[in-house]
Amino acid sequence: MAEEAGTREDAPDKRKWRLIALAVLLVGLAGAAALWFLRPQQQEEEPPDRPPLVSVTRIERESEPLRVSGRGDVRPASEVGLSLQVSGEVVWVNPRLREGERVRRGETLLRVDPGDYTVRVEEARAEVERARVELAEAEESGATREEEFERLRDRIEGESAGPPDGIESDFLRPGEGEQATAELAEEPSPLALGQPQVDAARAALAGARARLESARRDVARTRLTAPFDAVVRSKSVERGQFVRPGEVLAGLYDAGSIEVAVPLIQRKAALIPRVFAPVTSGTAAGGPATVRVDFGGTRWAWEAMVEGAEGAIDPATRTLDVVVRVARPLTGARAVRDGGEAGDPPPLLPGFFADVEFLARTPPAYFEIPRDALRAEDRVWAVRDGALAFVPVTVVAREGASVFVTGEELADGERIVTGEVPSATEGMEVRTDEGRSAPALDARESGGVEPAIDEGGA
Repeated sequence: MAEEAGTREDAPDKRKWRLIALAVLLVGLAGAAALWFLRPQQQEEEPPDRPPLVSVTRIERESEPLRVSGRGDVRPASEVGLSLQVSGEVVWVNPRLREGERVRRGETLLRVDPGDYTVRVEEARAEVERARVELAEAEESGATREEEFERLRDRIEGESAGPPDGIESDFLRPGEGEQATAELAEEPSPLALGQPQVDAARAALAGARARLESARRDVARTRLTAPFDAVVRSKSVERGQFVRPGEVLAGLYDAGSIEVAVPLIQRKAALIPRVFAPVTSGTAAGGPATVRVDFGGTRWAWEAMVEGAEGAIDPATRTLDVVVRVARPLTGARAVRDGGEAGDPPPLLPGFFADVEFLARTPPAYFEIPRDALRAEDRVWAVRDGALAFVPVTVVAREGASVFVTGEELADGERIVTGEVPSATEGMEVRTDEGRSAPALDARESGGVEPAIDEGGA
């Protein structure tokens, strides 16, 4: 009971100390708030009115040959579908007749059964012999008739002749007057000498010989051969298959010549020398070109020549296809950028999508500028004596992020503005970022001391 009474006496003391602590806390918070509101206000200074800051780049006069680039599909320069001119059962197929294999000119690719055609050759040969015999008989008969004519002429001229008998009547004509007298014809008719029979026999022999030659050709046509060194692109025949004339059995493309058709806008195509020159005697119309393809992590290149432009503008894209020809597509590859283990050089195969670089017409001197430095109406903004100057230029070519221009008013080492400048006017004063370093710019942006700025002087 005594302990419970002591606990009741201590409770008012604890409550008193809690109230004291709360009062002290409230007083502290009130003081902090008073200090915040009574702090001295920092005076914001108006920044001075300064010219806008612009980015510039210096340009240098160049004279290296310009290059025009484009992309296009690799395709065969020459491609054929092979078929037979005779029908028959396929009895042999070359094991190399399969897609991707290379075959030589004149190599036999398949054969059909020549049996029936061999029989026709023998029949035609027998017909030739028969026609030869008939011609000999006709010629012999004609010679006999000519001899008879000569004997009759001698008999009539040497003594009086009686009425003609037998074959002699073919050479005589009746005389005029009451009594017919036999007179020797000055020239006997071809029919009397048997000449039509000889001509017919000769024609029959010529026809028999032609049929023999045709039969021999049919035997040769039972073999399908490669017309040139080629790569097999397709095959649609097997042994035992019956084939008919004109049925496409295999597709080949010329292994020695591959081309790339590159669609170019007309401004680019016009920069390629002799792009519309006619191709004669297998010579290229234009200059050299380089074909590049990425394969297996490596960039490969082939030397090529400009073949010329195709004969029409694409109505959908308004581009012109310029064709380049690669003379050694199977063995001419060289690595130009190695992404690791290059491996064996690949052939340039139809279906690749290739980058092509052309040598272009090049002015004596030009400038390369960033694409965003070219303004409307083909002008650039140069910084001269701390102010903008609008300088006209002539665009020669556009390639990637660069534009190649010429301009009589541009100077070597000229500083031109890149990027946008709001409300730019000619003669407007500007500051340039030339000579600024990244740490200095970071210091300015973080509130540090701003470095000295080139105000546009030389």
